[in-house]
Amino acid sequence: MTEPLGPVSLVHAFSRRNAGDGLLVDLTIEALGEAGISRSECQVLALDANSFPDIASIRQVPGEPAARLSWRLAGAAAELARSAFGSGQVEEMLTGSRAVVAVGGGYLVADSLTRQAGVMLNHFAQLQAAAAMQRPTVYLPQSIGPLPGRLGQLVRSRLAKIDRVWVRDDQTLAELGLPNVQRCPDLAVMKLGLGFSKLQPATSDGPPIIVARSLPHAGTLVPRLRALHRALPEALFAVQAETEGHRSDREFYRKCGFHDGGRLGQLLESPSGPVVSVRLHGAIAALLAGRPAIHLAYERKGWGAFGDLGLDEFCHDAREFDPVLVADQLRSLVANPANYWRSIAEASSRLASAWADMVRDLSTRLGTAVSERPGAMT
Repeated sequence: MTEPLGPVSLVHAFSRRNAGDGLLVDLTIEALGEAGISRSECQVLALDANSFPDIASIRQVPGEPAARLSWRLAGAAAELARSAFGSGQVEEMLTGSRAVVAVGGGYLVADSLTRQAGVMLNHFAQLQAAAAMQRPTVYLPQSIGPLPGRLGQLVRSRLAKIDRVWVRDDQTLAELGLPNVQRCPDLAVMKLGLGFSKLQPATSDGPPIIVARSLPHAGTLVPRLRALHRALPEALFAVQAETEGHRSDREFYRKCGFHDGGRLGQLLESPSGPVVSVRLHGAIAALLAGRPAIHLAYERKGWGAFGDLGLDEFCHDAREFDPVLVADQLRSLVANPANYWRSIAEASSRLASAWADMVRDLSTRLGTAVSERPGAMT
C-alpha cells in the first residue's frame, strides 16, 4: 500500500499584518496550485502564525517578527543552536514534507547589524533545514544581499544546496554567482502582467496617496517626504504594514507628525489618485487596483521590479529623490496616464511568460517529490 504523500512546506512566511508579505504568501500558494499542489496540501511556517487565520495548516517558527528585543529572541537563539545539529523545531516541522518551497521576498538581506541579526535569528534555521532536505527545494523570487563576511559565506553555502533559487533583480544574480540561481520578476509583478489585459485603470478623481515607512540609514527621507506633502497637500498617507514596533507605518507617521489617512487597501477601494510608495508592494498593490504608482526605492528589489515593468523613470532613490520632480510626475499621471499604462502593456507578455516558466520549473521539480532526488536539478 502506497504511503500518503506529506505536505509541501512553505518556509520564510512573515506576517499578514504586512500586506505585502501576506500577498507574497498568497501568490506562492497560487503558483503551487498551478504547479499541481492544492492549498490543502500545503503547510506554512510563519514568524507570525496568528496573522494567518485563513490558512488551515499554519506553524509558528521561532523568531521575532517585530525586530525588537523580546523573549522570542531567546527561543530563536536556541533554535539556531539546535539547527546546527539538525535537531531544531524547524527540522521537526519539515519531517515528512514532500518538498520545501520558500515564499518570495527580501528576508536574506544583511546591510546592518539589526538585519544581520534578523537573518540569523529569524531565517537561517529555516534555510539550513531546507538545504539539508533530501526532497525538492525551491526558493521563489528573492532579493538576496548584501551578505557581508562570515554571515554571507554561511548563507551562500546553504543556498548552493537548494535545487532552484529564483532571484528578482540583476544585482542579486551577479553577487550570488551560483549555478542553481535564475532570474525572474517579483511574484506580484508577474501577477500584474498575467492579469493586465483585464485590468481597468481607475479615473484619478480623488486625492493622491503616499505610502511611507521607516528606513535604516534614512538620511533625508523624512524632510523629503515633508517637502513632497507640501507640494501635494491633498495627499493622504496610507498604512500598508501594521506590525508592532518600528516596522509599523502608523508608528512611523506618528513620530514624523504625518496624518494617518487609513489602510492602503481601504483607500484604494475609494476614489483616489496615483500613489507614491516607499514600499514596493504598496506600489504594486496600487497598480493591481488600477492606480499609476511611483516607487521611492530603498533596495535593489525596487529597481528590479520597476525595470521589469518598463517603468524605470518612475522609480527614484527614497533617500535622494527630488520631491518637486515626483510631484510633477504624479500630476502628469493624473492628466495623461496613457503612456504609463502602455509601458506596462508592452511588458505584460514577457511577465506572463516568466510566470509560466517559473511554474513549469516548479511543477517539474515537485513531480519528483515522491522519491529521493539523486541530486539538484540545474
